[in-house]
Amino acid sequence: MVGREYEQAGIIKHGALMINAVSNSKVPHISIVMGASYGAGNYGMCGRAYDPRFLFAWPSAKSAVMGPQQLAGVLSIVARQAAEARGQVYDEDQDRAMREMVEAQIEAESLPFFLSGRLYDDGVIDPRDTRTVLGLCLSAVHNAPVRGADGFGVFRM
Repeated sequence: MVGREYEQAGIIKHGALMINAVSNSKVPHISIVMGASYGAGNYGMCGRAYDPRFLFAWPSAKSAVMGPQQLAGVLSIVARQAAEARGQVYDEDQDRAMREMVEAQIEAESLPFFLSGRLYDDGVIDPRDTRTVLGLCLSAVHNAPVRGADGFGVFRM
């Protein structure tokens, strides 16, 4: 079975299994964001919403609920449909300006130092210090009580 539908169904199924495993595991979660981390991928890889024991970012990291272009596109679609529902002509120049403004804002608010200032992570680390930071994290969790889910969640077949 090949094709877009089967590929998307597989991605959704395996993504759900990944999120189930992350949210129900009892091992200490330590996350390091190195590149772009948006949307469900951020959650599935134990982003802040899944309460990792430690979460650090490299200076090259970016994180948001949605990528800048995707969010601007969604807002544009919603505004376009609202204008059509009211029977108004949609202003393409205003749309372009809105897209540029949203993209710039999300791009700025996705940067690691902005996010770290909002306490979305435990700090921005130099990539060369990653092993040292991981060693300190493992040392800190070594004698800490185990925390996590008591069950296994819901499994989808």
